[in-house]
Amino acid sequence: MFKRVSIVMAALALLFVAGCSKAPEVEMKNADAAMQAAVTAEAEQYAPEAYRIANDTLNAAKAAKTEQDSKFALFRSYGKSKAMFVSAQALADKAAAEAATEKERVRLEVMDMITLTQAVVDSATVALEKAPKGKGNKADIELIANDLASTNSAFAAAKADFDAGKFLAAKGKLEAVQSKARSIMAEIAAARARK
Repeated sequence: MFKRVSIVMAALALLFVAGCSKAPEVEMKNADAAMQAAVTAEAEQYAPEAYRIANDTLNAAKAAKTEQDSKFALFRSYGKSKAMFVSAQALADKAAAEAATEKERVRLEVMDMITLTQAVVDSATVALEKAPKGKGNKADIELIANDLASTNSAFAAAKADFDAGKFLAAKGKLEAVQSKARSIMAEIAAARARK
């Protein structure tokens, strides 16, 4: 009889120890830290797909942990959520690395765009200086000069964004500045043709 009781007690103790698996707190903290590093690396902007996958995996891992937390202690099993937290950490690290690579690529592209935009704006400025200033064109030329002044202001704002590390914003502004400067050159050519 004592043998049976001791076997039953040993089995219950084994079930209790096995059922009380520890919550993956360390893995969750590591995954959260990796996700924060991805946010700091601007992965949301520069690697949006990788960031979304990492964030979705982290949210699923948290949901799986919460589900296990709500169960009776003997029936908890955190294996799935632990693996998901480890996966979320790896995906967040990957998103941060992809973001850093893409950000550098965009930075170099924007540097080239600044040079090109400066050339286009300079060409528009020279074209404006050479534009006919006759009576019939005077009002048009003044409007074009105002457009060129606002284009120069937008160009300065784009360079300020670049200097602040806002490369995507600078890229968008530079594209608009190039378009406007080319439009100004076309207006000057049209005014010259009317002369």
